Amino acid sequence: MKIATSYLLLTLTCMSSIAYSQVGIDTTTPQASLDVLGKSADVSAKDGIIAPRITKQQLASKTSGTYGALQNGTLLYVSDITAPTGTTPSLGQVANVNSIGYYYFNGSVWVNTGNTSTPVNIYNSNGTLTDNRTVTQNGNTLSFTGNTANAFSVDGNTFSVDAANDRIGIGTATPANKLHVNGTDPLRLEGITSGNSSTDRLLVADTNGVVKSIGSLGSLSVPTPAIFRLESAQTNFLNGVGAGASSVIPMTVVKNSIPGLTYNTGTSTITFPAGSYQMTVVYEATHNNTGCTLSSYIVDFPLNASTTRIHNTASHIEGNASNHGGTITYATTVPAGTNWQIRLGRGQSGNCSGTGMTLAANSTQLLVFRIGD
Repeated sequence: MKIATSYLLLTLTCMSSIAYSQVGIDTTTPQASLDVLGKSADVSAKDGIIAPRITKQQLASKTSGTYGALQNGTLLYVSDITAPTGTTPSLGQVANVNSIGYYYFNGSVWVNTGNTSTPVNIYNSNGTLTDNRTVTQNGNTLSFTGNTANAFSVDGNTFSVDAANDRIGIGTATPANKLHVNGTDPLRLEGITSGNSSTDRLLVADTNGVVKSIGSLGSLSVPTPAIFRLESAQTNFLNGVGAGASSVIPMTVVKNSIPGLTYNTGTSTITFPAGSYQMTVVYEATHNNTGCTLSSYIVDFPLNASTTRIHNTASHIEGNASNHGGTITYATTVPAGTNWQIRLGRGQSGNCSGTGMTLAANSTQLLVFRIGD
């Protein structure tokens, strides 16, 4: 007993002498308040420091006030995370103890020291960004999986994802369609390229604002025009041309809104895309030959892969006041690539021939309307 007492006194004396110094274990030159040197030469030695080991139940059972600000930085090892039973004053201090490992006390709760478990994150708590953040994916994907309405949202109903019904809402958190946009002037599209009025589909909105297609202009038979005009008067037109024959009218293009329709000015030839058309030849002329009082004209309009002839006869007085005019209209269908030359011919029911006829400029025109597929 005397020996033990003497040893205790010696130990206390030694401890007091280093109370304000640094302590070394297996080293005579400690480099910190407590410096433990590993037994590298002894392969059987178990190096390390074992912190107090305790269960989550035991930690939660500590009475209120046991851990507080004075215990900031306290370190221990939680060896069992079985959920505590009953209600204890310090139960909230172990709210983040959800895995076996080392924990430190931060003045209010126990915090896991490992890098694999963060005490506050988007998976277990709300939070606030303290600065701008950027996620660099580097070729990796970022996916969200949900099964409820409004499973993901931005600022309430600014943007809402309905994962239960595979819908997206902008300006609404209750989507009625795959994409539901709610707001004043809800849609603006910039950079839209030109389309094809014959084949592209038209969009309309019903009374609920749901966008639907009603087909193309061609399928709706909405007319699209092409206008051709005679720019220079043609004197002695049809001179030497007998009944049933015709001459080319050298027109120019004023407007062409028909996709796929082309015009060769050199030959006065139109190439049509397939479709239905309404064609109208408007002519104005004089024929001052003696005895000329009845002018008859013909136009051979394209029809399918052939042509069909339409007559028009104009009565007028003889001489310099023999102005007359008329229109010849025909509705037709043609296959793709049909070539048709603009011509006006002499009919069989008139009494005019030879020189003296002038086909007027500007007032002589051809109007072509595409009226459907």
